[in-house]
Amino acid sequence: MATIDGIAGIGPTGAGHQRGYSALRRARWMRLIPLLLLAYSVLLPQELRITLAGQTIYPYRAVILLLAPWIFYQLLSNRHRYHLADALALLGCGWIVIAMMVVYSPGDGFLRGMAIALDILAPYLIGRCSILEISDFRRFLICFAPGAGLVALSLLAESAVRAPLVRPAMASIFGALPFYYGGEEVADLTLDPSFRFGLLRAAGPFSHAILAGLFFASLLPVYALSGITGWPKKVGWMSSLAGVLSWSSAAIMGLLVGAALIAYDWLQKRVEILSWRALAAASALSVLVVHLASQNGVVNILVRLTLDPQTGYFRLLIWRHGVESIRNHPLGGIGYAAYERPSWMSSSIDSQWLVLAVRHGLVAAVALFAVAGIAIAATSVASLRHGEADRRMMVGLAITLFMMTLMGFTVAFFGGLLIWYFTLLGMGLSLAQPGRPPVQF
Repeated sequence: MATIDGIAGIGPTGAGHQRGYSALRRARWMRLIPLLLLAYSVLLPQELRITLAGQTIYPYRAVILLLAPWIFYQLLSNRHRYHLADALALLGCGWIVIAMMVVYSPGDGFLRGMAIALDILAPYLIGRCSILEISDFRRFLICFAPGAGLVALSLLAESAVRAPLVRPAMASIFGALPFYYGGEEVADLTLDPSFRFGLLRAAGPFSHAILAGLFFASLLPVYALSGITGWPKKVGWMSSLAGVLSWSSAAIMGLLVGAALIAYDWLQKRVEILSWRALAAASALSVLVVHLASQNGVVNILVRLTLDPQTGYFRLLIWRHGVESIRNHPLGGIGYAAYERPSWMSSSIDSQWLVLAVRHGLVAAVALFAVAGIAIAATSVASLRHGEADRRMMVGLAITLFMMTLMGFTVAFFGGLLIWYFTLLGMGLSLAQPGRPPVQF
């Protein structure tokens, strides 16, 4: 794989070195298999599932269960150094289980809470344990590009025929997904097409067009700045443009944020007075001024940035009533119960961080948000330790993590996107750790 080796400056010098190098290279590719299994399961529709002991096993959950022994082996090995973020991730997920056991009965709450906690903690750990060096991440991007490209084509096909294709096809084989209200199954989910500006909001295999759009938006920075060459890079960044086909405000904003920060990275290397520290300081000061000067705060300004003004208005109401619910139930949350709101409002909460706090309490939300903040900061700082090619790759990952975390204020992650997000956080923290133990096989 000259794409990787050319960047890393790796090359055998003799026949013995050639054999040893080939074995090492195969081992490096092989250790990505768990991560690739999980990443590709994210691209499968949730209609492809089985029910076991009352629990629904989606493709990504099947992979998590399959990899459980591998995860435990990795945690007990000496290959990884642990981080404060690992303790916070465990605290946040553990609190989710405890909160659900308090809101519901211990048995039922444990099963409900564990399903949520595993969807967060397991992808995070798989990302942490699979990526041991920078070239691992590039290898992952190369292997993941075909899947991303294929799913991007499915969005393009749905846009062309102006109708969903992937999920209805799977539903015709495996049956429609159930529709849940208050954590209980109440009916079959209908897959009615959604339009904006007369254009289909394509979702492909994802549970919602917003999730599909944000997933593809997350690919732009990592592929654009990855340092890989050839068709994987082209497929990766071109696939990211499929996010527009979701016609989601969050996806389009995510693409714009990613593109703007990529441009800034290029500019700050050429203009002496510009730097990432200067941008971070200026951004923090601007956010503080806007938050103090505006009537409703910076979050309410963020949720107004939508292609549909009515959607922005509803998100303002969601935040208003959601925060009130947190005040009333700060520690344990309310589980899947509907939060107090006007009767004409939907019970959905369009914010990852708000929904965590409303359902499971502030401890879970703050701990998991802290994991994200640490991952962004650690990845950004770690980029300074590397040469230009590796620095740009780390910056690309930091941009993706920042963009996704920011969009989490306006989008609730679930299904494949939730898995993808916490996998990225795990990979970022693994790459950011200095002085990792030597890789052994």
